[in-house]
Formats: sequence, C-alpha cells, structure tokens
Amino acid sequence: MPVKGLRPVAAILGAGLALAATTAAAADTTPPGAPGTLFNCPLPAAPGSGLGVGVSLCWGAATDDVGVTGYDVQIKQDGVFTAVRTTTGTGSIVSGLTLGQSYTFRIVARDAAGNAGPPSNELTASANHLSGMPPSSPPPSPSPIDRTPPTRPEGLGPYSVHVDGAAGLTWTKSTDDVAVSGYDVYAWIDGAFTRVPAEVSAQTDDKVLAIVGDLTPGRDYLFYVVAKDAAGHLSAPSDLVRQRAMVEPPTASPSPGTDTTPPGTPTGLSADGGLPIPGGIFLSWNTVSDNSGVPPRYDLFRRTDHGYAYEGENVTPRDIVTGLEGGKSYTFQVVARDTAGNLSNPSAPYTAVAQPGGTSSPSPSPVNACKVTYAPITWGGGFTTTVTITNTGATAINGWTLKFAFPGTQKITPPGWSATWTQTGANVTAVNLDWNKTINPGQSTQIGFQGTYTGANFPPPVFLLNGTTCS
Repeated sequence: MPVKGLRPVAAILGAGLALAATTAAAADTTPPGAPGTLFNCPLPAAPGSGLGVGVSLCWGAATDDVGVTGYDVQIKQDGVFTAVRTTTGTGSIVSGLTLGQSYTFRIVARDAAGNAGPPSNELTASANHLSGMPPSSPPPSPSPIDRTPPTRPEGLGPYSVHVDGAAGLTWTKSTDDVAVSGYDVYAWIDGAFTRVPAEVSAQTDDKVLAIVGDLTPGRDYLFYVVAKDAAGHLSAPSDLVRQRAMVEPPTASPSPGTDTTPPGTPTGLSADGGLPIPGGIFLSWNTVSDNSGVPPRYDLFRRTDHGYAYEGENVTPRDIVTGLEGGKSYTFQVVARDTAGNLSNPSAPYTAVAQPGGTSSPSPSPVNACKVTYAPITWGGGFTTTVTITNTGATAINGWTLKFAFPGTQKITPPGWSATWTQTGANVTAVNLDWNKTINPGQSTQIGFQGTYTGANFPPPVFLLNGTTCS
C-alpha cells in the first residue's frame, strides 16, 4: 500500500526514468561503496518555476572499482524502500509529494555490471514548495546557515571565589553571527588539558564568570576557554591564564616548609632566526627566579585551532619547535614551574613565523580540463543560479575552488548551497564542502546561489577552477 500523499511511481518519474538494463562485464562482481552523507539541500527558485511540491536531495559520490554509473533514489513505503528515480549526478528532486508530509529517503549506487552497493544513511524530510514559496509569492531568501565560528574569548583572567577547591575565571563575552550557545573550560591537569565542568554565568557588563569546582585546594592550574555556537562551531582558544584553587576556610599560614610562592612570570619571548631550522622556530625568553633558589623549569604551549599543544619541558629558557608548516604563523606562551608545583603566570602570547621548509598543507588537485555551466533564472531585481562543474579531464579533482567575476552589479545572497560562497567586490569564490570535494573524471557537481542585480544580469565571462580556465 503506498504511503499516503505519495503519487504513483509512474507519475513521479514520467517516461524514461526507469533504470535501464545494462550488459555487465562478467568479471565485475564488486559493488560500489555507499554514497556519501545524504541531506536535504535547499533549492530556491523563481516564482512560476513549476517545480511543484517535493524534496531536494544531495549526497556524496560513491566509489567503485570500475565506475559508478548511476544512483537509485529510494523512498520508504510501508516499511520497504522503493526506487522512485535514477540519476547519474549526486543530487535529485523528488516531486509530486504532499505538502508538509514527512518522507524517508536513501540512496544506492550501481555500476555498469548492475552491482548495487550498500545504501546511504536514511534521511527524513518534509515536502515543501520546491520554489521555496507558492508561485504567487515573492522569491524566498535561503534559510540562514551558520558557517561562522564565534570570536575567541578575550581578557581571560582569575576571579576570586570563596569555595573550597574551586577556581574562578572571568572573560569578555564572545560574539557570533547567530548566537553563542556556551563555553567550554579546559584545565591543565596531570600533563594534559582536560575539559572540566564549570558553572558559567553571563554578566550585564559584557563579562562572563565561571566557577570550576572539584579541584585540589591550593594547587595551581592553567586554564583556557573556547566559545561555541548551536551549529557546533568552536572559536579559537583564549589566552592561557593561571589560577589557584581556593582553600576555604583559609589557613592562618602555610605549614612550615611549604612553598606556595610561584616563580616569576617569563618575559621577552621571541624568535631567533639566526639558526636555520626548516619548518621550525627557535624561541627564547628571559630567565626567571624562584624563592626556593632552585631554577624553575619551563613549559611551552602552542596555540592550535581550538586549544593548545604542549611543546615540552625545558630546563633552560629556550626551545626549538619543529614539524611546522613553513611560512605559517604560530602563537606561543611559556609558563615557569618550581619544584613544589607552583606555576607562574603565563607569558604574554608571542606569534612567530615558521622558517621555510618542513611540512606543508595539501593543495587541491591540479585540473587538466573542466567545464562550467552557469544557468540563471532571472526575475525583476533577483535571480537564482545553478552552477555545474564537470571534470572533463582524465584524473580526479580532489578539492576545488571556483572563482569568477560578475560583469555588472550582481551580488550573491549568502549562504548559497553545496559550497562555501564569498564575494569581494565583483569577485566571487566558491569552495567545496567535504561531501563534494572529489569530482571524478566525467562526473559533475552542482552548486548554486541566489542573488540580486540592477540593470542587466549578464553571466560571468570566465570561470577558473583551481586556477585553470574552464570551457
């Protein structure tokens, strides 16, 4: 019995959509792999486009020992999946559905021998107007997609709390293009940074307070904070800060012979370029002293995208950091530690550039040949464009960046779909997402955006894919 609201398969497909039988090579018994992540991709279009009510689907390309020839788009009916469409691309529209009703889909890849691979993930989506609104309504703006992480927490510092075994922290609120959903606090415990529970409260003066409990009273800790948003993006980490867990009620004086005085704060952190270190940085700083008379040791930390990497302990005020990407900037802080475990305040952050050589980030695959099709649907003052990138070369494209320049006043309306879109002046850049970064020979991927214009809406004259001009 068909799902309520789903038209018969023949009505959805029309003529020519049934999977054609193919003559398989007898030797090919290996099925394709599973397609990449299946998701509901937005498909805004102009009023009157006639796409009807349905769901727009996108997925990542599957792989095969010979070659994937097509994908079955399957829909669940009475608990059983049935193919309702076959396509050679990594996207499809399923129309003829009931507005507002939920449907469950999956994708199966096939090769020329007829081998069917394992299915993709299952996706449940509600049918909607594929033009975004009924044809009589104005064209929609795409739903906002949060692609921007919050700003890094600034001004992290200690804050006094009178709770035994607790440390207080305060910092300036981070900002986000949508909203900051919270903060994660990390503490240096037993030689590693660990996320620790914290009671975080926002204050009216644009400050945030946090209380970290379950610490060892009287012990020094290093902390940093990372902001996060509802989309799961993480900010860069705050600077490091030292704070001592509270002893409450306070003792009248430390036990005889107990050292509670931290070393001095390291200063003068800088890089010395006189020593050739390919892919490395030679750092040095000023010597600090400790009340014990024993020279302290130094712990060096390197800031990463969302945390800190420990570069090791040093008995002298210098360190050589290797294994870096030549020409890239890195930020460091150093902390002094005495024999009793007391920690100094961290040094001021210092940023240095790694010397040429060493490791390097992978670059996108070169493009031997490519074709770009630019297909706008235009109405008064606005337009929606589907851009098809085809690999006409003999090798796979693994990672791509498409660039072009508008000839007029056109402006894209972020975020677009199936790529990360940016525009500076007339220049537009689209960068692949994880699921569509690979374009095999003879295959295509479709991306697009909505935009506005005044005057004429002429197409861009030239398209560059990874720096190569496409036909």
